[in-house]
Amino acid sequence: MAWLTQGLYHALARGAVVGGPDRLRPMRSTRSVVLCSLVLYTALGAGCGARRAPGATTAPSTETTTEATVAEVPCTRWDPTADPTLAPADVAAPPAPARRGADGLRFCILREGTGQERPTRSSRVRVHYTGWTTDGQMFDSSHSRGEPATLAVGEVIRGWTDALTHMTVGQVRRVWIPEELAYRGAEGAPAGMLVFDIELVAIEH
Repeated sequence: MAWLTQGLYHALARGAVVGGPDRLRPMRSTRSVVLCSLVLYTALGAGCGARRAPGATTAPSTETTTEATVAEVPCTRWDPTADPTLAPADVAAPPAPARRGADGLRFCILREGTGQERPTRSSRVRVHYTGWTTDGQMFDSSHSRGEPATLAVGEVIRGWTDALTHMTVGQVRRVWIPEELAYRGAEGAPAGMLVFDIELVAIEH
């Protein structure tokens, strides 16, 4: 657990992860229907129909993948019955569909949570997690200890704080945390980009 706290040498009752998803709804353009009068129809021999104003264009869609869609089509493979301490196949780098958080953080939602409540920086939470280096070496896991870890959201590495504040209870995320959002080369800490599977078990406030 020591790896999750900003004070790198405390026992690992602490955790880590990335900024979360913004939901964007598609913008849709509307078309004005111009009704031709019977008089113009007769005079000009033109049919009545819907016309677009001169120079009008269809607004480009800003639709992005929503969390619900991610849950239906995960951006990485995950077997909830597998040993949670084993490194995933994509531990070396995030897959192309992985979503983008703040400052280089990448993540996939492996399982959706329930409800709308999310932790704040002042919350205490219970989490199950496993952390690996990108060569597949596990350096910490609450699963190995047989119980979730309890931690303060604002007292873990920045990547974890960013991730937790966008999660709901029950959600499971895989996050790829760049070194700048993790231990930043601190002596004795895991180096480079780190990968975590995190399950938010409860928010304790």
